[in-house]
Amino acid sequence: MARVLINILIVLFALLLFSFLGAVSFPGLPSTNSSLETYVRAFLLLIIPAITMGVVGHFLGRGIRSIKNSFEALGLTYVSAFIIGSILALLSLMNFGLSVHVNFAWLGATWYGSLFTIFLIGAPIMLAFLV
Repeated sequence: MARVLINILIVLFALLLFSFLGAVSFPGLPSTNSSLETYVRAFLLLIIPAITMGVVGHFLGRGIRSIKNSFEALGLTYVSAFIIGSILALLSLMNFGLSVHVNFAWLGATWYGSLFTIFLIGAPIMLAFLV
């Protein structure tokens, strides 16, 4: 259980780093005149994507580590990076109010830009679950 919580904190830290790079954004943060209850509620709603990705990544990482063939594990690692990134993309497309939003045009307007963005967001997060 402690390992899952550490991985969730790593995911939250990675999302903060991606927000500084412009790949994701955190909408719905309260203003400075808001009450403490509003700040706590907004922070808990921002943690929901990290918890979701943390639980899914934990199960995917355990499954990949149990595979004996290294070629199959490598393929599943790439697929898992797309799965982790697509969780954020799905939350963005469903337009949850206080969830993390992915900037699909982060790498440009090419046809593969959004797919590569999803992969670049999911790969370092998946790395936290495999190490």
